[in-house]
Amino acid sequence: MEMMKAVRIHSHGGPEVLTYEDVPVPNIQSDELLIRVHAAGVNPIDYKVRQGIFRDDRKLQFPMILGWDFSGEVAAVGSSIKNFKAGDLVFGHPSMMRQGAYAEYIAVKENEIALKPKALDHIYSSVIPLSALTAWQALFDEANLSANQKVLIHAASGGVGHLAVQLAKWKDAYVIGTASKNNKNFLLNCGIDEFIDYNETEFDKVLKNIDVVFDTLGGDVQMKSWPILKREGFLISIVDPNQIEAMSKRYDVHGKCFVVTSNYQELTKIAALVDEGYLAPYLETTFPLAEAAEAHRLIEQKHVRGKIALVVR
Repeated sequence: MEMMKAVRIHSHGGPEVLTYEDVPVPNIQSDELLIRVHAAGVNPIDYKVRQGIFRDDRKLQFPMILGWDFSGEVAAVGSSIKNFKAGDLVFGHPSMMRQGAYAEYIAVKENEIALKPKALDHIYSSVIPLSALTAWQALFDEANLSANQKVLIHAASGGVGHLAVQLAKWKDAYVIGTASKNNKNFLLNCGIDEFIDYNETEFDKVLKNIDVVFDTLGGDVQMKSWPILKREGFLISIVDPNQIEAMSKRYDVHGKCFVVTSNYQELTKIAALVDEGYLAPYLETTFPLAEAAEAHRLIEQKHVRGKIALVVR
C-alpha cells in the first residue's frame, strides 16, 4: 500500500487535534482523478469543521483530512475521465463530503477542478478556488450584480472579500467595502471605490440605496445591512441564515444564504481572469503542511489579509 503524508483530525477540537501522519494514498474510482497536491489553501471553514460548528459536516467521518482549496498536478485519471490527463496542472475546490487537500494526494471529481492560471505558481493558485467561487456565485449567480450597481462588501480585505472586490470591479460595479483602516490602501489597490473603516464609521449611518450587500460576517453586521438596501435590493450571505426570510419580507428586498459549490466552468473563467490581469489573490503567509495547526491559529484570529497557504511540495 502506497503511503503519503497528510494532516488529519481524529476528533473535533482546537488546533492541537491536527495530526501530521502517514496515511494511504487514495484509490480513485473510474470517475475520479488523483491529484498530486503542491499547495493547499486555508479557509475559515477549515477551522469551523475542525471545531465541529459547521452544520453540514455530519456526513464527514473521522479520521478526516481537512482542506478544500488546492493546486497541483494530475497524477492519474479514472477510465471515464474526458477533459484531463496525467501531467495537467490544475486547481480546484473538492467536495466537502470527501477527504480534503491537507495531503500529498487527493481524489477529486472532474467538475471540481480546472486548469490552473498560467500566470501563477501552485502556491498562489491554491488560495483562489474556494474564495473566488464563493464571491463569483454570491455576486453573479445569486445577486445578479451588474454594471453601475452599488455593492457593499463586508470584510472586504479578507480571503473572500478581496477577490469579491476585484470581481465586482471587473463587472464595472461601484464597490464599497468595510475593513479596518490599515487595509485602506490595500483595498484601493484592489480597485475599491469607497472605503469604510468599521472602527470609525457606522456604515448604516452613511449608506443608502445599495443594490447588493455581500455579507461575510453575519450577526449585527447583517442586521444593520437590511435598511440600507434599495427596494428590491439583494443581501447575499455565506454565514447566517437565521433572519434572512423575515428581514427580506420586512424590508421588501431579496435575501439568501448559500453554500458554495464546485463548478468547472466558473473555475475556468476565474483562471482566465487571473491570466488577463483582472484578478489577483493576496497571500498573507505560508506554512509547511506539517505546521497546519499554526495556520489555523492565525486564521482564527480573523484579521488575516487575503489568504494563507500550506506548502505541500
